[in-house]
Amino acid sequence: GGTIGGGVGGGVGGGVSAGGACCGCVDACGCGAGVGCAEGCLVATGAGVMTNVGPGRGEYIVETNYKFVGPGSGNLSVISPKEIFWGRIVCLILTILLLLALLFLLLRPTSTTTTSTTTTRMVPVVLPATEAPPPETPIPVPPHGECTYWGDPHIHTFDGGYPSFYGEGELWIVKCAAIWIQGRYRGTKYTKGLAATNKVAVGGPFLKGHVIIVGNLEDGPITVDGSPVLKDFPGTFHVGEIATITYNAEGKLVDHATSEWEKHIVHMELPMGVRVTVLRWSNYVDFRVAMQKQPDQDGGCGNFNGDPSDDTTFAIYERIGARVEHGKLLFHHRAECTLTATEEKMLAMCPPEQFKKAQEVCPNMLGNFQHNSGGTWMKCCALDVCFGANEHALRMATNLGL
Repeated sequence: GGTIGGGVGGGVGGGVSAGGACCGCVDACGCGAGVGCAEGCLVATGAGVMTNVGPGRGEYIVETNYKFVGPGSGNLSVISPKEIFWGRIVCLILTILLLLALLFLLLRPTSTTTTSTTTTRMVPVVLPATEAPPPETPIPVPPHGECTYWGDPHIHTFDGGYPSFYGEGELWIVKCAAIWIQGRYRGTKYTKGLAATNKVAVGGPFLKGHVIIVGNLEDGPITVDGSPVLKDFPGTFHVGEIATITYNAEGKLVDHATSEWEKHIVHMELPMGVRVTVLRWSNYVDFRVAMQKQPDQDGGCGNFNGDPSDDTTFAIYERIGARVEHGKLLFHHRAECTLTATEEKMLAMCPPEQFKKAQEVCPNMLGNFQHNSGGTWMKCCALDVCFGANEHALRMATNLGL
């Protein structure tokens, strides 16, 4: 038969067994085989202690109470939490920055942007009225030009005129306060006595007293202040520190008819931007003068006033005289004026009104110039007055059989 045995052990943790399913902690079925078997294996040995057994498994909860026992009698007090002071400083800085940002937004220029233009409205600032400075007047640059002499002699002036000088003697090529350029004209057997340029002399204040003379190949060496220079070809000579003379076979011809001849060309680089190029042939020279216009300029190269009509032989003689005056001659001596038989015949063919005019004006044009006993200086002047407008007098004389 079955036996029901039940017992309640004293204290917490008593074990319960039913229907013989578990026969105690030492039963053969082992611990944990039945409900409460694990607890049933623990045996209470003393007074109970309040223990946390987990939510929903115990019979008590905890409550905290503080009892006031008087100042200095307890171990707890009520104290307010401390506040950090740096927070206020940061707050103040942020406030100032915010105010500055608002002020910038209120005062900055406002812009209205469309698809094509942007309009900016600025606060107008009134400045005191000031008088505008007068505009600067640019300094005019003098014109730069070129004059050429070639043959017996044909001349192309700075303004494009074509005077001719057939009488012998020394004449002005360029005459102004600073620059003096003179030519000596002599007849040749190839020109029936009609003058060609025999020598060119350059001097005046712009060369500080120096004088450069270049003649044809048969007439001797190039000289500076009377002394021969550039005896070797090619070569270069310096006139102090103000001018350079280069002698070589390089350069542009003035007369293309001379292209087959051996070239001996003198290049003068002079103060004030003046350049004189002399092409030396056997018994005459061609030359070119390039320079800027100078005040009161005149001479065989014209007056450089932009008007070629007043660059006639007669007009030039009227303005500066027929020959270089005394006291300004750059050559060491004055050449004599002679007339060939051909030139005498040409004078006899001078139209009466022209010859009469020459007789009237040549004494004044020659000034105090000393004539030789035969009056040949007057004849040389008359030759230019009669035929100076004809740049092909030699061709005329040849055609007439003179």
